Amino acid sequence: MVVEDIELIELILQSVAGPASGIVVAILSMGAFGYFLIKFLLPQQERGLDKILESHADDRKSFEKSIMTMSKRIDRVEDSLEEVAKNVSIIKERI
Repeated sequence: MVVEDIELIELILQSVAGPASGIVVAILSMGAFGYFLIKFLLPQQERGLDKILESHADDRKSFEKSIMTMSKRIDRVEDSLEEVAKNVSIIKERI
């Protein structure tokens, strides 16, 4: 009985320490890395992207406001130029 137990222990040790155990360890390591990636790393990346998108939305609103302000200024300048052009035409007619 003691000899059979020793043979069983030797068989278990050979199975655990043999070439197949390297494959098992590699598969378990890849599984653990995948779990870490899915549970911790990707959510952090997603939160970072959300912050970037929110910042982009704020920048876009500011940009649109600036464009509207410039558009109003350009309209006023065009109106002033039209008035100047009319006045110049009137002056030319008088000369």
